[in-house]
Amino acid sequence: MKRFLLILSALCIATFAFAQTSREEIDTHPHLAISTHSTYAGSYYFEPIAEAPKGYEPFYISHYGRHGSRYEANGRYSAELVEAFDFAEKNGLLTAKGKEVKAVVNNIHAVQDGHFGELTLVGAEQHKAIARRMYSRFKPVFKRGSIINSRSSTYTRCILSMAAFNESLKECKPLIETHLFASESDQKMIRPLGPLANEYNHNARRELVHDWNAILDSWVAKQDLSHATNSLFTNVEPICAHIGKSKIEFISSIYKRLAFMQNLGWHDRSLIDTIFTPAERHAMYKYENYRLFCIYGGTSLKDSNRYFATMDLLVDDIIKYADLAIEGKNNASADLRFGHDFYLLGLLATTNFNEIRMDCDYSDVDKLAEIWRSHQFITMASNMQFVFYHSKKSPGILVRILHNENDMTLPIESATAPFYKWEDVKKYLNNRIASFRK
Repeated sequence: MKRFLLILSALCIATFAFAQTSREEIDTHPHLAISTHSTYAGSYYFEPIAEAPKGYEPFYISHYGRHGSRYEANGRYSAELVEAFDFAEKNGLLTAKGKEVKAVVNNIHAVQDGHFGELTLVGAEQHKAIARRMYSRFKPVFKRGSIINSRSSTYTRCILSMAAFNESLKECKPLIETHLFASESDQKMIRPLGPLANEYNHNARRELVHDWNAILDSWVAKQDLSHATNSLFTNVEPICAHIGKSKIEFISSIYKRLAFMQNLGWHDRSLIDTIFTPAERHAMYKYENYRLFCIYGGTSLKDSNRYFATMDLLVDDIIKYADLAIEGKNNASADLRFGHDFYLLGLLATTNFNEIRMDCDYSDVDKLAEIWRSHQFITMASNMQFVFYHSKKSPGILVRILHNENDMTLPIESATAPFYKWEDVKKYLNNRIASFRK
């Protein structure tokens, strides 16, 4: 059990000490209630980054970023809602508001048809903006003639995110060279789990289905969703029975489909806010946040070890090209990688930044929402940046690590934190990976 909690603690990481309760945070930024499906949340938490120690200048960047906002991954969920609302209409179960939402649900499915999983214009702009800020902050990396090497997952949304990022860098500095790759040879590094990801998810669900699902079911039974259900339906039970979903699964799906449209640039929340009370919106968040933690957050000892251990492929790649850059043998001044949320979360857990070491007891849905908030880790376009600094007067190499463009601190002694000696960080990362193999 102790070992299990240590693995869980690797994912109980936070970008800052939570100044707000999760309810206050969701009330302030209501679209974040759909967690990892929210648009890029980094900008809501921007803080001024620290100035480099005197005499140090950035010369190399290593990066991993999730693709930007996309259409829904597949059409199964929106098609299911279309079917549910069709059934409700045929059986006289819709209120006037329900009929209004039915038309919106049909439009949501239709507008995405043929585009499921693809990058949206919102997603492209997220990466362009991140690139502009990277250039503005670290201009010495992007000198005339500098080479930027970018590698991507072979998923189209990642390739297009990479293209948007590099296009923006070229707009900032036309005389840099940008090299873009989306090769099968890089996939074990970009997507280090490969088939293990599906196996991991399946086992996490299967092995503790009577554990965390029972906890979640008990919590759900105490939630009052009457405002949402009564706003839309005269009787929700027959609809749930027809599609084979629980009431909260069905209502949550409605919320997620309506809120997900932020990724397409639909910013009008008036319909959502007339259906869902703030308390119901927060319940939707806690429900999704808990599920994400239990599925992705190490609820299986064996699979968690295997999961984190596979991050060595990505960590080794970061170390390899950084060392080559330090030795003057890397022709690129930046190595950029574009992938997916699952792997970014693994990299975040490997760094264990800000030294937040909590046991993350998942027996309480409400308490978990206060110590593990998924939207702060891996929303659309979330990213990590390793920025390397050198000095003409000192032989030492310093590195800072940014998560969503904010400084991170590591559990490493440093007189210049959040700047750390690269040799110390390299040793730390290798030790972290080794610990997952034990």
